[in-house]
Amino acid sequence: MSEMNIRNMSEAINDLVEERPELEEVIEGEDPVYQLRKRILELRLEKGYSQEELANKAGTKQAVISRIENGESEPRFQTINKIAKALDKKVKIELVS
Repeated sequence: MSEMNIRNMSEAINDLVEERPELEEVIEGEDPVYQLRKRILELRLEKGYSQEELANKAGTKQAVISRIENGESEPRFQTINKIAKALDKKVKIELVS
């Protein structure tokens, strides 16, 4: 059992804000990239995957998952698609007014 699957989503987000206070502003907003990061973290925790396990399933490196979840990089669509497949999900992009 990984260390992440025993923590709930709000604890993980609180820890992230403690580590990176500048993200609090983004968390409170409607930033779609933040929402994507949050959803990836949420789904990973629901599946009980560590970052390394998700990375292996997605064909990428643990550092890539970490940077996405921590807001340190803007994920490419190709990477998001691989992560979604590893989480048994599909990506849906929608432009709304």
